[in-house]
Amino acid sequence: MVIIAIVFFASFSSNKATFRLNGWNGRSVVAPGFVKLDLNELTVYNTPEKLNPLFEKIENLVFHGVGKVSVLHMGGSHVQGGFLTDRMRYNFSTLTYGVKGERGFVFPYKIAGTNSPYSIKCNWKGSWTGCRSSVSNHQCDWGMSGISAITSDSLASFEIMTVDIDSTAFASNSVIIYHNSNQDYEIYADSSMMVAEVARNMEDGYDVFTFAKPYDSFKFNIKRCVSQTSEFILQGLYFGNSEVNGFTYNAIGVNGAGTYSYLRSPKFENQMQTIKPDLVFFGIGVNDANVPTDNFDQRAFEERYERLMEMIRSTNKDAVFIFITNNDTYYQKRQPNRNAYKVQESMHRLAEKYDGAVYDLFAIMGGLGSIDDWKDANLAASDRIHLTKRGYELQADLMFEAFRSAFGDYLNEKYSN
Repeated sequence: MVIIAIVFFASFSSNKATFRLNGWNGRSVVAPGFVKLDLNELTVYNTPEKLNPLFEKIENLVFHGVGKVSVLHMGGSHVQGGFLTDRMRYNFSTLTYGVKGERGFVFPYKIAGTNSPYSIKCNWKGSWTGCRSSVSNHQCDWGMSGISAITSDSLASFEIMTVDIDSTAFASNSVIIYHNSNQDYEIYADSSMMVAEVARNMEDGYDVFTFAKPYDSFKFNIKRCVSQTSEFILQGLYFGNSEVNGFTYNAIGVNGAGTYSYLRSPKFENQMQTIKPDLVFFGIGVNDANVPTDNFDQRAFEERYERLMEMIRSTNKDAVFIFITNNDTYYQKRQPNRNAYKVQESMHRLAEKYDGAVYDLFAIMGGLGSIDDWKDANLAASDRIHLTKRGYELQADLMFEAFRSAFGDYLNEKYSN
């Protein structure tokens, strides 16, 4: 029998007491008293057995060290910033011992002239510009990432490495480079690396480089093969490692992105085939809802989500969707955004329709107006939309414990009979 318990206790009696959540692996999550720890769970719709194929894969990985589990986390600036997803990636790695997993999808945001997670390090040569699907007047050839770095130089290059939150580098023996399928350009790895094979997929827009051994830093050159000017568009990379099992936590996020943003990416579905997520955290909604209350089209919001889900399910019919409701925000810094209730309602409805689950962040953080408490506790930024590094890390720890608890319920049910 597997017994997994979560324990709550308060360090002192107050509305803003510090509460501690003790997880199954001995780690603990400390949260202020205004955080509703009693709500910190996944709401799983229909029959919980729908999640069993996912939990069986995780069980095999956690207890036998066998297999790979692909996780996808999509959102806007909350994801692009990296504090939330880097912490989630680390938390998932604690479920396994000595198994680091692949790094997965990465976008070199700094090359596109925007903020980047600390876990992505890059240098580049040549002139590059950025283009985001979240900006209405930007017109680009986007891949599934919804962001692009563009160069017209005859010769350009970039060097990139990725690290965990403890600053240790991820080693990879394969790299997928997503691009705009422009045959005017050739992509080739630096001569310092031993390339075993290169496979080009011009239709779907990516090249696969397989190396003779793992590397923790990669340099690629981009060469224009024709005299006339044209554009090479970098749409992201995937760092894989055939020699390791584990969790691959893929983060796709763009500042200002809503559900409508990713639907502007014509290669979304085809490039998603390279990820085939088993588990999807959907955190898209803050930008959709950042409109006057009467202007939020709830039905259109749900329809856009359904289109994204259909494309993802085409790559893995058993993909499990977990919807993260909006954190509490202010609309134009003037008043709490009541559209959070509509997003909350829509996500519960979508989870029920697609046998998914909801992580109700809006309710857990305290509901409408609670962002003020988070700001006062240095957990949220002054714009009352974003969280601070500490706030995102708290969110990640709480979300992970909620997911771990659901996994624990599966184990208890399986082994208690």
